[in-house]
Amino acid sequence: MKMQLWIVVALATFLAAFSQANASGKEVSKDQVPKAVLEAFEKAYPNAKKVEFEKEMFEGKEAYEVEYKENGKEYEILYSSEGEVLQKEETIDVKDLPEAVVQAISKTHPKATIKEAEKLMKPDGTVTGYEVEIKAEGKKLELELDPNGNILKTEQD
Repeated sequence: MKMQLWIVVALATFLAAFSQANASGKEVSKDQVPKAVLEAFEKAYPNAKKVEFEKEMFEGKEAYEVEYKENGKEYEILYSSEGEVLQKEETIDVKDLPEAVVQAISKTHPKATIKEAEKLMKPDGTVTGYEVEIKAEGKKLELELDPNGNILKTEQD
């Protein structure tokens, strides 16, 4: 009986941890965002429009994603709770994806249609990869690829 209890506890702990690790961001209001994040964002992007906030985990730490539009483009900036930029994302035209990325998608999902693309960057603007939304065989998938076209992660939407 004790063994069954331990198995149930272990399984419950694993499931709780796994669901937290894969949970996407939770939308939050502006007043729930740390002051340091707001100040850093507003100083860097004073002309931002349609600003939205999400709280999420990034590399095991609490972070805040700020989505906004500026000059007709969509951006996402990920901040630490202290207001430090962790990552930037910029929506790009699908036709601007590197050939290696397009070929990798075609090879692994030959009948897929690329719907959206984002360029992932370090705070200094160095491209670290691409996030691509595809539709394949009636399913929506989100792929994360490095600049060389290696698929790092696949999630079903």
